Amino acid sequence: MTHKFVEMTPSEQQEFLWRKNKFLHTLNRKRYFDDVKMSQPPYRPHWIAIYSAQMPGLGLHQQGFATAIAGMASEEQKARWLPGIYRAEILGCYAQTELGHGSDVASLETTATFDRETDEFIIHSPTVSSSKFWPGEMGRFSSHALVYAKLIIGKKFFGVHPFLVQLRDLETYKHLKGVKTGDIGPKVGYFSKDNGWARFEQVRIPRTNLMMGFINVDREGNFKKTGDLRVLYTAMMVMRTLIVQFCGYGLQKAVLIGIRYNVMRRQFQTIHGSTQERPILDYQTQRHIYSSLLAKVFVMHVNSTYTTNMFQGMMEEIWETRQFGKMDSTHHILSGFKVIYTDDYCDGAEEARRACGGAGYAAFSGFRAINENASAYPTFEGDNTVMMAQASRYLFKLLAKA
Repeated sequence: MTHKFVEMTPSEQQEFLWRKNKFLHTLNRKRYFDDVKMSQPPYRPHWIAIYSAQMPGLGLHQQGFATAIAGMASEEQKARWLPGIYRAEILGCYAQTELGHGSDVASLETTATFDRETDEFIIHSPTVSSSKFWPGEMGRFSSHALVYAKLIIGKKFFGVHPFLVQLRDLETYKHLKGVKTGDIGPKVGYFSKDNGWARFEQVRIPRTNLMMGFINVDREGNFKKTGDLRVLYTAMMVMRTLIVQFCGYGLQKAVLIGIRYNVMRRQFQTIHGSTQERPILDYQTQRHIYSSLLAKVFVMHVNSTYTTNMFQGMMEEIWETRQFGKMDSTHHILSGFKVIYTDDYCDGAEEARRACGGAGYAAFSGFRAINENASAYPTFEGDNTVMMAQASRYLFKLLAKA
């Protein structure tokens, strides 16, 4: 295996990053694994471990899969599943997006049909477009998936809800009957991320694998709401909270590389009384570029702390009082920040690269990996055009009430 990460194949990158994962596990299992508490996201020591090591198979497992179950499962379900999830005995993914639908959750096609005779749900992919497509950690790593599917009892449709579906045998890690998963293939960037697809052919799961924190389906198939179903949106919101954080750190990497190079790189003997060439960062055009980008990095870090605290306050209110008074404003800010931050990250990293001239185009500069990964941010977890429309809609609601 080559030792140059940028030259590795996706499989080699994943293996390399799992070795980092194993090192952290050996270094301090208690801190990074056993003591992880996702009820207060983000759990900072664990988050630092994920970010610094870029651990595949655990980022979305903890921040998406575990957080969603902690927020939507009943107390009995949490007691049954979360200990194994936190210890990484179960590795999971968040399986919402399909080949045919992403942002339009209500139109998802995967079905979960209740079988009264066996007290089970039958998870099924009825069409090609109903295939789950893009979920991180799905293709190779996950043993379980939180699958969003249409809940059908008799011939009646009760909306889209999440179900815990086991994908693989925990001993052999082979697919269970009726389950097919795989890698979606080459992407523009983010090669180390295991983005996968899944299809379900009449896969049976226990009735109690439906997330029942806010709804309930009893043994006779009676459906009952026990809370506000807006809680389903919190799983997407936590991911957008993390995106706001990651964008600041990603842009920081690009700006750091660029400033260091601009300090060391010298061009033209324009220093009065000296034969030494001038550092290119002394030139006004370069300073304008990097001062603007550096200011954005500081603002992004400050605002990411604000949005994290705001999201935590919303979740505490939901869990403790089952009130959703903060959700609309929080959703508005996260949707808007997702657009602004991902665009600034993507555009800013490219601007920093260009300001390094030919050196910035070389793979050894580090810009290639940064820019490839940054290119995914405006698209995943909600297309930016859709996100801006959602942020604007909230403002129009306030205007209508004024």
